[in-house]
Amino acid sequence: MRTIILLLTSFFSLSAFAEKIDGTPFEQYITQSKNDNHITYYLSESKADDAPLLLMIQGSGCNRVITKNRDGVYSSIFNLLKIANSGKFTVLAVEKPNSGLVNAKGGNVAHSCSKEFHDSFTVESWVEALNLAIKETLLKLKRKPKQILLFGFSEGAGIASQVAATNHLVTHVITSGGSGTSQMFDFVAFAYKNCFERSKCIDDAYLTLENILKEPDSSTKFAWGHPYKRWSSFFRLDPAENLLKSNAKVYLVFGTSDTATPAISQEIIAAKLKSAGRDITIRRLPNASHSFQSSRHQGFDQLDNEHRLSFKWFWDDIAL
Repeated sequence: MRTIILLLTSFFSLSAFAEKIDGTPFEQYITQSKNDNHITYYLSESKADDAPLLLMIQGSGCNRVITKNRDGVYSSIFNLLKIANSGKFTVLAVEKPNSGLVNAKGGNVAHSCSKEFHDSFTVESWVEALNLAIKETLLKLKRKPKQILLFGFSEGAGIASQVAATNHLVTHVITSGGSGTSQMFDFVAFAYKNCFERSKCIDDAYLTLENILKEPDSSTKFAWGHPYKRWSSFFRLDPAENLLKSNAKVYLVFGTSDTATPAISQEIIAAKLKSAGRDITIRRLPNASHSFQSSRHQGFDQLDNEHRLSFKWFWDDIAL
């Protein structure tokens, strides 16, 4: 009897912090990680039978996923509210611990995010928060999903690979505009593409890396717009190797003229997974940018179109 009471107490404590987000299909939950970080996540449960669970993972920075103001509610994750309102998925989104802009005019992560965010944000802490949100969501749902789909954009694509590697319930991953291996390779790739004196640019990048590794836990020293602590963690992240460790089917989409993440880095995922005989679908967008814009496709219509195509891949796959 005591065991049952403890289990019930644990279950109801998860739901005690639920709050409906007016103007959206989401409910907000707050829980706590092993590292004592307060984790806020948003859940929109589909009414459809056997609806898949979709976790959407944002890119870099400390913008909050959902913000309420006098003008209404908006999300920093493109199409999050639209997808949740469609009702096809049970949709989950998670705030990075200690997220929220402290200086909206800061211009970059170093000046716009809080000390608490910089002190706590690493691959490990972020993946822990996401896996915790998935775990609690599965406890809450009345109808358990047969599929769990991760959608990660930019930084979120690499994080999605780590979640898939550490959580074998994940069945599908959409990686959009993310690195293919250590982000250190991205700096080298950009030097080859953009620098006249390539050796000097590469040497400078590795000198910065050496400085980071001398103080890998520093959240007050910055390079390339982020704290050393963030970089030392992300330099250990290898999305291609993570996806090889996972059970997930993969959809890879990127612009060939991406200036935020080099396309050649994203090709590493394609090469490694193809060579291993893994199930991967690859979509290259000629002359498209990080957000899939090109000279012929300005605005966000193309990004919206690529979202729809990636989800079509998922629905076609589970219909087989």
